[in-house]
Amino acid sequence: MKTILVTGGTGFIGSHVCINLIESNFRIIVADSNVNSSTVSLKRVKKIVDQKNYSEKEIIFKRGDIRDEMFLKNLFTQSAEKGHPIKGVIHLAGLKSVEESSRKPLLYWDNNLGGTLILLKVMKSFNCKTIVFSSSATIYGNSKINPIKESFEINPINPYGQIKATIEAILDSIF
Repeated sequence: MKTILVTGGTGFIGSHVCINLIESNFRIIVADSNVNSSTVSLKRVKKIVDQKNYSEKEIIFKRGDIRDEMFLKNLFTQSAEKGHPIKGVIHLAGLKSVEESSRKPLLYWDNNLGGTLILLKVMKSFNCKTIVFSSSATIYGNSKINPIKESFEINPINPYGQIKATIEAILDSIF
């Protein structure tokens, strides 16, 4: 059973990802600061999983900020020491308000981009080369065409979208 780190795993999307990972026979470590989410979602995940007879699976929750390099290093180290090295990361962590990102851009750049850079640095030091990043349609700006296609020009118009686009560019350059 492979171990996957889910950053932001107590959020709405993260909790649903956790269910799918468990159903696909993965061990999960959820790292979340709970700034804009709650561990209540993991209790619901465990209840759903138990009802589906997946109760032998593990969900390990660690509260912390992905900008804290030692926190992340400890997650990777402890998992490896237990014989379950983290093989991949599903990166969902981050502040999530487009409107707030325009009022507090430095907070968003620090949290969302800064946290991602530290996560990538720690992943590299543990030879973890698999990441799934949750981007956003905001990277395409105000598209007049729906549905938006990934082939559209990237043209973000707010800090939230700019940060997501920047992270995508970084991931393209290192993976």
